Order: sequence, then C-alpha cells, then structure tokens
Amino acid sequence: MADMSGQDPSEITMATVDEERKGATFRGTVILGIDPDAGEVVFFRDFLIEDYKGELTANLATDGDITKSIDLGELDHKSPSFRLPIPLGTDTLPYNTVVLSDKKSKKKILTINL
Repeated sequence: MADMSGQDPSEITMATVDEERKGATFRGTVILGIDPDAGEVVFFRDFLIEDYKGELTANLATDGDITKSIDLGELDHKSPSFRLPIPLGTDTLPYNTVVLSDKKSKKKILTINL
C-alpha cells in the first residue's frame, strides 16, 4: 500500500465501512488520497467483501449520483488492500462518495460517503 505520510492529514478524505447490503457484508477503509507513485487514487484498505456473488465496479461520484461519476473500474475481491487510480487532471473536489455497483446489472449495491 502506498505511503501517504507526506500529505496533510486534513486533506485525506476517508471513510470506514461496516455495512450489510443485499445479503453481503462490506468492511474496511476507503481513502481518497494521493499515491506518490500513481497520483490521485481511491485506496481500499483491509476491505473485505463477504457473501457477494457477482463482480463489483467502483465509481467516484457526487452525492452518490452515478450519472455524475468517474468509473474507477472493477474491485479486486482477492486482495483486501488495493487502489483504483483516478484519471490524471481530474478535479476531485466535487466528488464525495464512492458507489459500488454490480458489474452485470449496473445496480447500485453500496454508497460510501467520504
């Protein structure tokens, strides 16, 4: 996991997740920050997904609105800690949620407030 120690802690946006949705459990920490090697990223740290059968994608969104979001790609179910890069040059100020959606049906499964 990337070292975020060089950042002002007040500028690191994060959320702790412990939710059950649609029969699945989601636990861990989600962080919007800067990775010295990759630029702005959304980190999933110690993020466990239990009992979810499908594949999930993540979007960085404004107020949980998927139409006002950036597709970050598919979640890595195999590793509890991973990062999803944000496209270079993106102004992340308007984004305050991460939305997890089912890859196949595109239905929202979980909204994480940052």
